[in-house]
Amino acid sequence: MSELRLAELALETTAVSKQYGPVKALSEMSLTVQVGEIRALVGENGSGKSTLVGILSGTVIPNTGTVTVADQRLTKHQPIESQSAGVLTVFQDGSLLASLTVAQNLYVGTPAAQRPKYKDIFSWAKGRLADYDLELDPNLKVAALAPGDRQLLEIVRAVMARPRLLLLDEATSALDASGVDRVLELMRRAAAHGSGVLFVTHRLSEVFRVADAISILRDGRFVGTYPAAEVSPEHVVELMAGTSVDTEFPNREELDPNATELLHAESLAGDKFGPLSLTLRAGQILGIAGADGNGQGQLLRGLATLGISGGVVTSLGKSLSNYRQAARDGIVFLSGDRKQESLFQSLTIKENMTAGVLRKISTAGIVSGTAERRFVRNQTKDFGIRLGSPSHLPSSLSGGNQQKIAISRALATEPKVFLIDEPTQGVDVRSRMEIYRMLRACADAGNAVVLVSSDASELAGVADRIIVMSRGRITADMPGAGSDEESIVGAFAVDSRVIDTGLAPFTVSLRAEGTGGSKLPKWVRNEETIRLGVLALLIVTIGVLAAIQNPTFLSGLSLRNVLLIATPLAAVAIAQYFVLLVGGIDVSVGATMSLSVVTVSYLVQSGDIFQSFFVAVAAALGLGVLVGLINAWLVEKMKLSAVIATIATMGIVTGIALSLRPTPGGAIGYELMTVLMRSVGILPVALLGLIVAVIVGDILLRRTGLGLRVRAVGLNGIYANRLGIQATAIRAGAYMLCGMLAALGGVFLAGQIGIGDASVGEIYTLLAIAAPVIGGASLLGGRGTLVGALLGSIMLAMLMTLATVLRISQGANLLFIGGITLIALVTYVLPLKTRVSFTKAFVRHR
Repeated sequence: MSELRLAELALETTAVSKQYGPVKALSEMSLTVQVGEIRALVGENGSGKSTLVGILSGTVIPNTGTVTVADQRLTKHQPIESQSAGVLTVFQDGSLLASLTVAQNLYVGTPAAQRPKYKDIFSWAKGRLADYDLELDPNLKVAALAPGDRQLLEIVRAVMARPRLLLLDEATSALDASGVDRVLELMRRAAAHGSGVLFVTHRLSEVFRVADAISILRDGRFVGTYPAAEVSPEHVVELMAGTSVDTEFPNREELDPNATELLHAESLAGDKFGPLSLTLRAGQILGIAGADGNGQGQLLRGLATLGISGGVVTSLGKSLSNYRQAARDGIVFLSGDRKQESLFQSLTIKENMTAGVLRKISTAGIVSGTAERRFVRNQTKDFGIRLGSPSHLPSSLSGGNQQKIAISRALATEPKVFLIDEPTQGVDVRSRMEIYRMLRACADAGNAVVLVSSDASELAGVADRIIVMSRGRITADMPGAGSDEESIVGAFAVDSRVIDTGLAPFTVSLRAEGTGGSKLPKWVRNEETIRLGVLALLIVTIGVLAAIQNPTFLSGLSLRNVLLIATPLAAVAIAQYFVLLVGGIDVSVGATMSLSVVTVSYLVQSGDIFQSFFVAVAAALGLGVLVGLINAWLVEKMKLSAVIATIATMGIVTGIALSLRPTPGGAIGYELMTVLMRSVGILPVALLGLIVAVIVGDILLRRTGLGLRVRAVGLNGIYANRLGIQATAIRAGAYMLCGMLAALGGVFLAGQIGIGDASVGEIYTLLAIAAPVIGGASLLGGRGTLVGALLGSIMLAMLMTLATVLRISQGANLLFIGGITLIALVTYVLPLKTRVSFTKAFVRHR
């Protein structure tokens, strides 16, 4: 660092504190980081590291204190404010959106001033990736990347923006040795370009390889900052713990080659591994090593009978056919993905701890509160878990404490074979040693332990036997005693000697889906295009089948009537689509349509209707926006469930409409009906307007940066917020737009029924959800198209007319509508699943 840079501050915090109820997560934290400096932030799990990172990134609001980045003081404590000040963060659990491409993820995570025009993102991303020697196809979806590549992509995205302050929270936790080397070099590169770097890690070896200074936290309090050259790893550990800590790996006994065979895999094969054979014996800890993405994690799952395509797993001579049977036989698998697979995020800490031992703490099937509290207390003490209250959710804990809860629950089941992926990811040094001792105790009790780890030194210290995998095969089998990090990493590159033969070599090609010689245009191969094509084919099929029964169904008059019925439904389906797109739902749209009809019935009478028509439309749309605003306030400000909030709104709006029109009445001017039902050929003018709006809307959603940000909010609102996208404002806007479009649908409906009816919109409540979902939208958000919502509306309108055309009862018609809708969903979902399977096979064997 130059003397000039030493004089400049990238970060200054003064007396920053954060408290969650009675728990003080961070207390009076004052810290400075200089421009061009690499600062390590270390501490045990629950010491306040991630809380400080959250405050600096804008995702956590401090109770007291000030934060200044360069010369800008942060006051709003929101991600967008931190990013505009020059802070970019790589979070421990990531913020990449799996359904978007590499290029799109780079775009949404880059500060606005540095983004290209949206139409140029492919070439821009390709150039930026090349600048950092990251060989990824910009058109490849992030979901197809290996975990290590995802983490490298996220770090490169932050570094390439040259932030004033770069925050890295456990950024190397999922990386192998080569990946760690690249990240450390990226830190040096960022510092050389003038960024202050603050990185959190539990791997002290990385700290002493790259850090200029080390800041230490203990129990939420700042211990001090020390030059890295003036302290030893042992001293740092003692400062973190406040006491001396035994950092020696547990002793290993010599393996007994005649020990009981607990598990045997014969010709086992699955995604990215095999066929291979493996035997596990009692008292053994087996470590699985390899460069990222070579099948280690898949093999671990395969030993639990998860995701296997061939071979046999036997336990004490008994063949296992599924994981449920394996678990009953004492084989327990613990995923490295805490959030999605290892913990029940919606259950409390207490419930997570006891989920596997309910029989032990129950009498006659009823859980004993006393036994439950005793068990949780003992587990918390034995594993050193730091928590505020067992009744809190796991998300209230640090990543390391979440990991310890998952491991404690698995070990409490007393497994015969314990399969664990990344056991110490995000865990502090002292807890790491405790976990090693527990794994050793499990093995010494006559069980077997298999662990996958990206930390070669961990495998060398704890495993009795280590196998190294490359391209899904075992390329080395070595004893743990006598091995070291260098010898294990050196074995990663050995491809010529394969212990288990029989697998044809394959390589993983990080190419975009559908590349490789297809002559079809990219838009034809797009998943959304396939969905729309299948849906259009279904509509044609329904029409042909109906015409076979009644030839008049395809007459011009009949088709015009179908499209007239589809017009208000299309408007309200489009309205619902916008809310579904951002991850919400609005069940008040039918009531909003009814209120719109009632409003029009009061303001548009026979005679000169044109002036009153515009007043009525303005009033109806204004009421729709007001309904949307109320929904947005309830969902976003009051944090109510979208379903509950909009049900409440539906009741209020329906009550107002019924108060205005207790019974149908108020004839709407015939002239309005004539205008709204005017057609060009068989196509209603109102529907034609919607078609134009839909096409324009889809172009904006698919071809602009704004559209990408809107979709990002629906895919993952938390990640979108971290990326500086104003997720709350976008969701609120979607609710208001939904209310306005639902009211417009009510205007179209008023022109068709000709009378004020406070209940006429009821039928549209569920249809408005069904139409966009049939068209490809997801109730989870982020997917689908406006064109899909429109086609879904047309299909439902066709089905609604079949009772009359085919002369069937209303009950039979409803059954028919439900059946056809189900067929529509299954018909285009199954081809997509087949396509995904084909794509995985294609990528694997390229």
